[in-house]
Amino acid sequence: MAAIAIHGKQGVATFTGLTFLMQSFSISATADTHEATIMNSATVSASTHWKDFLPGFKDWTATAELLEGDSGVGMAALGTEATLTMDATTGLSYSGTAICTGISVTVDAQGIPTASCSFQGTAQLSGS
Repeated sequence: MAAIAIHGKQGVATFTGLTFLMQSFSISATADTHEATIMNSATVSASTHWKDFLPGFKDWTATAELLEGDSGVGMAALGTEATLTMDATTGLSYSGTAICTGISVTVDAQGIPTASCSFQGTAQLSGS
């Protein structure tokens, strides 16, 4: 599969009916593994005595960096579970059910108010 270059000029995030003025977003998806190695009586060689692992549970989190709009970022979203959709550009989208776990607002005398929202996924994350 060839690498696809994406420019960050387009992007939108939606949650609980809110559409955010997004500056950037990140998603981190992980999968647990559990060691399942057993003792072996085989002679030690380059092809023996490797650890075995089994796949475990999957997990994902997301963070969105936003501009603070006139109506705010929606503090009512904090602690709410809903569908989170983050579109990087036309044709590239990530979506899943998540809980808004944090909202941090920064107001600077020299700049535009910004906010950071964090989310904990509670169901499968899909990407297209």
